[in-house]
Amino acid sequence: ALEELLSIKGDQLVGRSETTMDPYWRNLVFAPEPTLLLEATAARPERWIQIWRSTLRDTGGTLHYYADITDLQNTREERARLSEELARHATRDPLTGLPNRQALLQGLEPLVSRSRRYHNPLSVIRLRVDNLPDIEAEYGAGTGDAVLTAVAQMLKDQTRWADLVGRFDKDEFLLVLPETNLDSATQLLDKLRHRLAGLCPKSGDGRPIALAAQFGVAGWHLGDDRAKLLRRAREMLEQETR
Repeated sequence: ALEELLSIKGDQLVGRSETTMDPYWRNLVFAPEPTLLLEATAARPERWIQIWRSTLRDTGGTLHYYADITDLQNTREERARLSEELARHATRDPLTGLPNRQALLQGLEPLVSRSRRYHNPLSVIRLRVDNLPDIEAEYGAGTGDAVLTAVAQMLKDQTRWADLVGRFDKDEFLLVLPETNLDSATQLLDKLRHRLAGLCPKSGDGRPIALAAQFGVAGWHLGDDRAKLLRRAREMLEQETR
């Protein structure tokens, strides 16, 4: 059974001592890890082996139990991969690849708490792309997705690694700017407005699409929670819309 499980010949094991056995098989037989990978050879594919030990009462010797858990290990790895993928999708916008609303709110909360405790500057910018339905109607289906993807890439290119940038709603993006006061956030807003004016994604037939957007910016004030900070930024955005 051991020959079949390990693809090894009996004479490589029978009668051999710890000092006379090949080092690879010595570890496997005399001091095995609980789980180990047998690399693929010409004789067999890659396999995972699990090993249990039991001490014999009469002789004091050790009895080893070997089990092929290759299928189980593959299932575990697939489950881990799927769990990781699910977690990624739960916090990522599938179109832009940016953090979604849930991830943005989760990321903003500890930053607000930090500002409330240490009075660190913190600002947010809300950006709403204008007239996506009209763009779709004029330039064709799928154009709205192309616009959002282009805006998302522009925002990533113009922000720092410490900033949190994501898709907050269907046509809206949120930028969370730690260690950034309102003046600096306003300067960034002006820069983004300029970049957006020069951003001309192409429609399916190659026509450039002119973009417009509204912006709202707010800096953290003493006593602000997450909702108040976001609400002030939204009010600024709506004032610009009017």
